[in-house]
Amino acid sequence: MSTRFIVAEMITHNFIFKGAGCNQKDARAALLKAWTTHRNDLLAQYPERAAILPEADRMEEHFRIYYLEFEIDAGYRGNDRLV
Repeated sequence: MSTRFIVAEMITHNFIFKGAGCNQKDARAALLKAWTTHRNDLLAQYPERAAILPEADRMEEHFRIYYLEFEIDAGYRGNDRLV
């Protein structure tokens, strides 16, 4: 079992999306899955917005994804490890 995990974070105009995984690839996939769920929910209510809500594979053309690494049982203030 790994003692570290990665959090991918994407800040959009209205929300902060996050995904966690054992590596950057898995964390990114989890984040984009959350975006896809959010997008699908919005499109169910507002199908006319399809053109302005990018598909998951195009999100990085609009927003940056940041990667943060954390350790199990460590304590943090913001992104800085304290203990």
